[in-house]
Amino acid sequence: SNRNVLIEEFTGRTCGWCPLGQKTVNNIIKKNPERVFTVNIHSASVGSLSPSTYPNLNTLKGADIARAYSINSIPLALINRSTDEPVGLYTIADRWGPMSNEQMQEQAECNIAGRVEINKETRLAKITVEVYYTANSVEENNYLTVIMLQDSIFGSQSGAEQYNPSQIVDGQYCHMHVLRDVITSTWGDAVSPTIAGTHIVKTYTYEIPEIIGDPNGVEVDLDNIYFLAFVAETYQGTPTRPILNVDKLENVIDGETPELPHYWNPDPS
Repeated sequence: SNRNVLIEEFTGRTCGWCPLGQKTVNNIIKKNPERVFTVNIHSASVGSLSPSTYPNLNTLKGADIARAYSINSIPLALINRSTDEPVGLYTIADRWGPMSNEQMQEQAECNIAGRVEINKETRLAKITVEVYYTANSVEENNYLTVIMLQDSIFGSQSGAEQYNPSQIVDGQYCHMHVLRDVITSTWGDAVSPTIAGTHIVKTYTYEIPEIIGDPNGVEVDLDNIYFLAFVAETYQGTPTRPILNVDKLENVIDGETPELPHYWNPDPS
């Protein structure tokens, strides 16, 4: 199959342009369901643009990713980590959409699938990820990363009324696709061999925290979390990139597959 796309968007609650970036990505996803996925990365590395007041959406691993790409202004986005530097919203005439389309036209070296079985009582997640190579990778080792995201976190957001009002509910902004943790190593766990016909299965046991963020952390709502898995080609500098493929893992909570609630309807325009 062709590549799916991961858009890593660096964003912040007091960034006035960031809701426009999120709206742009939402529209790309709407046009390409099950093919494009996104994660919003909040990081203290951008200072006052991503504050630690409630809801504090910053994470240490998010900061590691931001520092690796020298993020000092936002919004910026990486499209399958296919460029040396993130692409700014100011080039949106329109870069993020066409870059995503280009990636989706390329053949993927591997397919990814998996499931996450969550026990609500113990908050333990058993994560199983399968990688199947349909073609040879150019590198002997690739890198598998699993991340946890959370939807429907309500709080403040500069620029929301002007650039993304459909995401405001009862006066608060509905933060979606928020990076909460990286389950693997930040830059992924090595997988091999990376030749056509190889089937790799990786399992992880992860205890889901009750709250993430210090200070003013956010409750990790088991009904609003999900996991993405992606494979990157190799280390290039500090990051592993480019991303060869990405997919959403199936959530199974106490034996049932939940329907994640969505409290907003992105403007399709």
